[in-house]
Amino acid sequence: MERVTIFLRTALFTLPSDGGHVPVGATVIIGDVVDPQASTLQVTTQQFLDDRGRLLAEKTVQLLVPWSKVDHIHLP
Repeated sequence: MERVTIFLRTALFTLPSDGGHVPVGATVIIGDVVDPQASTLQVTTQQFLDDRGRLLAEKTVQLLVPWSKVDHIHLP
């Protein structure tokens, strides 16, 4: 699937340290959907943004995001 922008209802939870798997306050994920399933969306991330569109990190992480956490997805 092509690159998408996923807007979350609330920020992703992570540990508040450099060892966290995603940046604190991430509410926008830019990446590639690998496998949409009934209850989760598997994503390979490229960038994380905050709720103001500011870049938090550019890192590749494999995530399973519950559909209930997703507000909407922008398809380019």
